[in-house]
Amino acid sequence: MSFLANLRQKQQDTERALSLYYLLSIDVSTRLAQLKLVLSDSDITHAQLPGKPYFIQRQHIERPPEFIASADIEILSGLIDADGAWLQNHQGLLAGEDLPSILRQVLASKRCYMQCVQGGWLALRKGDAQKVAVQWEIDNQGGQSLVWRSASAASPAQLFFLQDAAKALPLICTELPQESVVELALGESDYSELGLECIRTFKKAIVPAMVQFFCDKNTEQFQALNLPLPKVLPSEDLPATMVPILRFRSVKSVKEARGMRDEVHLQFGFQSDRYCTSENGKNEPGFWDGETFYCLVVDDEQRDSLQECLMRYLADFSALQHVGRGSPSAWYSRESEHWQHLFTQARGELEAQGVAFAVEPGFRHDYVMADNWHVSLEEGDDEHVHLEVALTVGDARVDLRDLLEQLREFIRQQSVTGCKNLTGNNSFELGDGRLLLIPGDQLTGIVEELGDLLDGREKGFRIARSQLHRLAGLHQQLPANTEWVGKTAYLEKAVSLHKSPIMLDKELSCVDATLRPYQWLGVCWMQHLKQHNINGLLADDMGLGKTLQTIAHLSFEQQQGLLHCPALIIVPTSLLHNWQREIERFASQLRCKIMHGVNRHQYWEELGNYDVIISSYQLVANDLERWQAQALSWLILDEAQAIKNPRTRASKAVRELNCPNRLCLSGTPVENHLGELWSILDFLMPGCLGSAKAFKSHFQKPIEQDGNSNRLKHLLARIEPFMLRRNKDQIASDLPAKTEISQTIPLNPDQQAFYSHLKSSSWNSLQQQMDDTERNGQQHMLVLTALLKLRQACCDPTLLGEPTISSAKREYCVNMLCELVAEGRAVLVFSQFTSMLDLLAESLDEEGIKYLMLVGKTRNRQKVVDAFQAGEAPVFLISLKAGGTGLNLTAADTVIHYDPWWNQAAERQATDRSHRIGQNKPVFVYKLIAENTIEEKIAKLQQRKALLSEHINAQAQLSGEAFAFKLEELIALWHEDN
Repeated sequence: MSFLANLRQKQQDTERALSLYYLLSIDVSTRLAQLKLVLSDSDITHAQLPGKPYFIQRQHIERPPEFIASADIEILSGLIDADGAWLQNHQGLLAGEDLPSILRQVLASKRCYMQCVQGGWLALRKGDAQKVAVQWEIDNQGGQSLVWRSASAASPAQLFFLQDAAKALPLICTELPQESVVELALGESDYSELGLECIRTFKKAIVPAMVQFFCDKNTEQFQALNLPLPKVLPSEDLPATMVPILRFRSVKSVKEARGMRDEVHLQFGFQSDRYCTSENGKNEPGFWDGETFYCLVVDDEQRDSLQECLMRYLADFSALQHVGRGSPSAWYSRESEHWQHLFTQARGELEAQGVAFAVEPGFRHDYVMADNWHVSLEEGDDEHVHLEVALTVGDARVDLRDLLEQLREFIRQQSVTGCKNLTGNNSFELGDGRLLLIPGDQLTGIVEELGDLLDGREKGFRIARSQLHRLAGLHQQLPANTEWVGKTAYLEKAVSLHKSPIMLDKELSCVDATLRPYQWLGVCWMQHLKQHNINGLLADDMGLGKTLQTIAHLSFEQQQGLLHCPALIIVPTSLLHNWQREIERFASQLRCKIMHGVNRHQYWEELGNYDVIISSYQLVANDLERWQAQALSWLILDEAQAIKNPRTRASKAVRELNCPNRLCLSGTPVENHLGELWSILDFLMPGCLGSAKAFKSHFQKPIEQDGNSNRLKHLLARIEPFMLRRNKDQIASDLPAKTEISQTIPLNPDQQAFYSHLKSSSWNSLQQQMDDTERNGQQHMLVLTALLKLRQACCDPTLLGEPTISSAKREYCVNMLCELVAEGRAVLVFSQFTSMLDLLAESLDEEGIKYLMLVGKTRNRQKVVDAFQAGEAPVFLISLKAGGTGLNLTAADTVIHYDPWWNQAAERQATDRSHRIGQNKPVFVYKLIAENTIEEKIAKLQQRKALLSEHINAQAQLSGEAFAFKLEELIALWHEDN
């Protein structure tokens, strides 16, 4: 046999093995019959479930397959003729005038089944016709209705109809389990057509109060038609208490935008000593106990009073049109706020007054509030603690994890909508369909505290041990009555950390200096952190005495016998001797050693004899293995912004030193972007702000790029315990006034012509160069290089090899210095271009004005600084890079910034060389800006970019601003300048 022939044979065998079956079922509510068509094995038994649905197809009637018998063709054709909806369908209601005959054909096929009470399938067979009659049935409320009953069924039977029950006689369905069949018999009655028509008219129940009236009106007719009459029930009045019920539901409505309308209906429940019930407010309440109808007697005035009371709570709702007069009994609203108020605020008051709330399934505004919050803390692995947060709503307990996806969506929506502080309520769907409301401000705080922990873990959240201080923030966001269980010592420690430091006795530090109150507070703060095993960042403004506070702290440690091994202070090379000199000045009892120079290695064995060791970032990286082997009591980084890039050699080296107690000092912990702050704090306490990637996603990007003020506020709260910063505004009484003046200087005609030509030619060249590269980094450098030339042209064309072109700014600056020196002023002049300082030096030589100079190549920096402080020269020319840190130049009372620098923080640092503790004269700061040039645009951009740095450094809680210079912003400077 060929392959195709074999395949055809298998198909034929399969078709012959199938038969068409008819399944009859009864709809419980309508009592209508439904027929389903299925294909199943030919040898199916009554206990087996049927097979797959069969959809009627006209081609099968014309060319029937093997599983359709000739009797089936007549049945299927009859179904289609009676109702065209049967075509391409496998189930439907049995309705129509011809369907009784079709049903007889179905029964005759002997492939018709009905599911029995026990769940199995029984075959259907035609039974003998049975007599049926109507009788009055009394419901629980005493209402009487005409119903069909079988008068002769020997076994329990159920009645159903092939069409509307009011228009046809019933069929009697009797199960015979012992025979595995169900008998289906046609109901027959002795009623005339006029009697049947009369039966069809009575579809509604007759209430007790109307029975006598009905009988008086219809007795003669019903007796003539041999129909029974309802009976007048014996009745008795029963006093009852009225209970108002608010029933809530959401119904379909074509008038509403979303196709649904949310409604509340007022009903009344009635309670007596024998019965309680509720009704729809249209009829008098009562109940039938089988012998007597009890009419519940209520006070109509009480009903009206309760209704008026409820209307006050529903004043914001719109009344629904309803039957009857008087006050409305149903309302609706499209505003979720109305429903929230009703369910969460008014509900308690209403229930206290006896009003019951009944919520139907599917109602869209079933709002609830949390009754209590619960937090569990349990030990996890070596690096984490297990955290569970749950809340109770009534008797139900809801784990915050159950709302995980909805919380994530909340976070996403926050970012989309601009991350504003939410003041309203936010709803989250519970498993039972209720909507949990959490106040927006509370939810924002909780999500901010736990947002980066929402990792989908099955057993709750995990919080790193380095971040346990966050528990205090969570404690603050949750309600005051929150229940904390488990390892609550972690919470107690976190809360204690956030408290103000205990003020210690100043005399215990034994420093030879009078510490100002804020400075001694800084020392006590360091001690406070140590007691909590936390490391910190002292970020006071330049010139407020971070060095003195640190020395006092180390002296306090020594006096308490806690410096068991030396403290290592790592500083920029230029500050080595400054630190040594300050220690000898204020705390000579601290044995101090500088580890520097080619001969430093000979001192390794004797380091244990010292209390303090000072070295530079570069040399610590070079001597890393030796330092790793050296026991240290403290590791202190001065100018800690030196490790703002975690990938640099110095940054990696200090992270590998073994010392539990760490301290960072920096007046500018954020210079360019928030990643620098993360780097410093991650050195102090690895993992305290999460990974760099997580920090960038959760904090840096939302703050810098999206201006997310909530996220900035949360970051400030997160770092608050271990970052202390005081700015000069806070201690203004300790410092003389500082006056800043921006002086714009118009260019000379020849300089203006040179500048304009340079700008035009540079732009054309820049466009060509940028077209030749697609790398963003290279484009960024090209723009910076082009802008650099414009800035140099503003300072002095000589910097660009044009000595014959005049410099308006140089002339202005020299004349200004001549006047200031003549007044007896001491002046600091800063420029980022050392060659510009050389040009100024030439001009000062010509004017006969003495000056000192400090640049990167200057030897013996301290000697030059001491000379200026001693008054040996009235002018000090300093490069911005060389003089930005570590200098104490309080002899100067005037500061001149010859050219603006991108980073305003660097300018501020330079200014603070003079305006710092020890200064006793007002300080004037001049910024020289070339008019109508790129310098004016840089100054404006500089101000905008300084905002975020000020927010972080001063812990202000304002909107974030991006301040890392982007390529688009640099290019925009060209267009603004044009």
